[in-house]
Amino acid sequence: MNTKFVALIITFAAVAIALNAVRIPTVFYPGSFFQFSQIAIVIAFLLFGARIGCLVGLLNLAGGLALYPIGPVGLIAYPMDFVSLLLMFAGMWLANMFTTHSNSESPISKKPSFGLTLGATAVRAGIMPFVDYAVVYHVLVPLILGRDLPQAYILGLVPAFVLYNVIVTLYTVPVAYVIVAKVSKHLKIETSFLRNSREA
Repeated sequence: MNTKFVALIITFAAVAIALNAVRIPTVFYPGSFFQFSQIAIVIAFLLFGARIGCLVGLLNLAGGLALYPIGPVGLIAYPMDFVSLLLMFAGMWLANMFTTHSNSESPISKKPSFGLTLGATAVRAGIMPFVDYAVVYHVLVPLILGRDLPQAYILGLVPAFVLYNVIVTLYTVPVAYVIVAKVSKHLKIETSFLRNSREA
């Protein structure tokens, strides 16, 4: 990996880590926050690919734990944030593959940002609630916090799991895509995500 890519990783990671300081509490999901660090990471993914995006995500995970600790909850929240990020990457990759091979007249081909958002939302909101239910609340919370939560309480949170993952994806991917479309002209970088947009 050359110096240019190392510098890009460090730059995007620094922005993502700094954005961890901005937290908006959710009213429907106790102990959870809306954050904006994933926007910087998704920008890195769309511009430079999965390898750079994942490395930036890992540095954000480490930086968040080191610089913005939120107690034992952070040992759960930051790793799960990274897992949800990987699911969004997978959804965007699948959507991009579909767009590349679909009819150019289809609505998704004409609006790649919509397709990327739809793919990321479908994969993250379709898988992450099961991870929250089975892994977070039945394994990690008892292991790290040392207590078992009532089953009825966990089941009552399932709609919040789904809603949270949908909302985060719906603002993360479109915002990241708009920024990527703007800055790519100045950076002279064109990934398959951007190429599909310009061919549409």
